[in-house]
Amino acid sequence: MIEDTQDIRTRVTKRLIGGGTRLAFNEALPHVLVRRVLDLIAPLARPADGCELQQGVIDAIPYDFWTPREFVPGRVLLYSHGGGYTLFSRRTHQGLASRLAVEFAAQALVYDYRLAPEHKFPAAIDDALAAYGHLLKVGYLPQNIILAGDSAGGGITFALPLALRDLGLPLPGLLIGLSPWVDMTSSGLSMKENADKDVMLNAHGIDDFKLKYLGDCDLKHPYVSPLFANLAGLPPVMLQAAGDEILRDDSVRLAAALRAAGVQVELDVWPGLFHVFEFAWRWLPQANEAIGKLGEFVRRHYKK
Repeated sequence: MIEDTQDIRTRVTKRLIGGGTRLAFNEALPHVLVRRVLDLIAPLARPADGCELQQGVIDAIPYDFWTPREFVPGRVLLYSHGGGYTLFSRRTHQGLASRLAVEFAAQALVYDYRLAPEHKFPAAIDDALAAYGHLLKVGYLPQNIILAGDSAGGGITFALPLALRDLGLPLPGLLIGLSPWVDMTSSGLSMKENADKDVMLNAHGIDDFKLKYLGDCDLKHPYVSPLFANLAGLPPVMLQAAGDEILRDDSVRLAAALRAAGVQVELDVWPGLFHVFEFAWRWLPQANEAIGKLGEFVRRHYKK
């Protein structure tokens, strides 16, 4: 039997991305060195075609601002990158963030929040608040701001509106999580069920990220594990996760908690794929299909 081309692409992609990510997450390597290497190879994740780049700084936080050829004036994406709160940057995520900007017909701001272990919780949340405040200051209406992020950046995506609510500030229009890390207690069944399937993450590595970012902070703090927060009143949400990742149930249980809180939520779990598979949109058909579904979610909400 001839193996389907898409299946071959999926298997090869899983091996390549899995191997590269395990190297990046290797605790034996100095995290400063790994960051430098990641930034050096970041151009491989080149931005989507037709996106114009501007750069700036918000309160010492560097950011990239992407403008696609066609966009709805006033619509903006605030993207928080993943990396266990310790790695990656706006540069490593330029391809994914700019591709989402094109799909959402939105400009996109991708910022470098301070990383652990040099900057522990709540530094990342404070920087997300600063980036969101900047968008409000320059004139974007909160209902036209889309928050999105992957993995740890997905955790920020759901912590940020909780912090905004606590501060009495207006909430954004939409929340989008790509394999968001929203449970620091690691209590999801997928942590064990997918331990041998996940090509990128493992429980030991997750614990290392937690230690670097949190120290002795409460694992159920709402800005740390939004899964356990009061989620009532949040804007509409879309979640995507991979069937073979150990963080699958972070999305599954977050969707259930959001529904229980009366929040409109959509959940897509993609069988056989890996953590933040959308990152591979240039060569993996399922990734492009998933991003297309995110775009449909945005268009349904804004009616265009």
